[in-house]
Amino acid sequence: MVALSLIKHHVMKKTIIAILVLLSAMGASAQSLLWDSAEPVKTVTVGARLGWNFASMAGKGSSYYDGRKGVALGAAVDVNLIKSFSINTGLYFTMKGASMNDVEAQVGDMLGMKAKATWAVNFLELPVYASYHLIFTPDSDLQIFFGPYFSYGVYGKYGMKMRDMEGYAKEKVKLFSKSQGYHRWQSGIGLGASYTFDHHYVVGLQYQWGIRDVAELMDNQWNLFQLSIGYNF
Repeated sequence: MVALSLIKHHVMKKTIIAILVLLSAMGASAQSLLWDSAEPVKTVTVGARLGWNFASMAGKGSSYYDGRKGVALGAAVDVNLIKSFSINTGLYFTMKGASMNDVEAQVGDMLGMKAKATWAVNFLELPVYASYHLIFTPDSDLQIFFGPYFSYGVYGKYGMKMRDMEGYAKEKVKLFSKSQGYHRWQSGIGLGASYTFDHHYVVGLQYQWGIRDVAELMDNQWNLFQLSIGYNF
């Protein structure tokens, strides 16, 4: 009986040790998955991105504005500080804007003509996002990023198309001329996520909230929802 008791005690002791070792390994694995402070494989990751934009006008009277669809194209740069953290930046050409139906306009002596107003603006954009990497395998990870972006307007036009006068289009106005008061320099906050798989291929989404007003006399901002695909070199 004593021998049997000793055997049971020995087996139980080994079992407890094995469980503790297993739990420790699982904890280390989970910690490595959630936060890996090891040196990154590459200090800088460069890639190409193509996005589909769904832009909108936020702020005062935003419910009266419709959105504008467009594209974004550019180069993405990740400055990898550790495996689980990087600074996400790059340079992009991105399209924003909005439209509004049933705007009252004047054509000659005729007042109250119904028109559709359209704002079309294109920017060069520089994001500076803090990016957290959730690493699943050496070839795949999930990035969650947040931070400011800064953009410079390279093109901007405002135009109106008359509903009641087919074929008549009011002359378009250049938005970034000094007389119009539209702000060429813009800034805002972005929040998004992307998934990299097979080491090179990327799919992502993000939302941007504009901070600076569209123009001096407008209490509105450019907002944007974007879906994107990409390739890392």
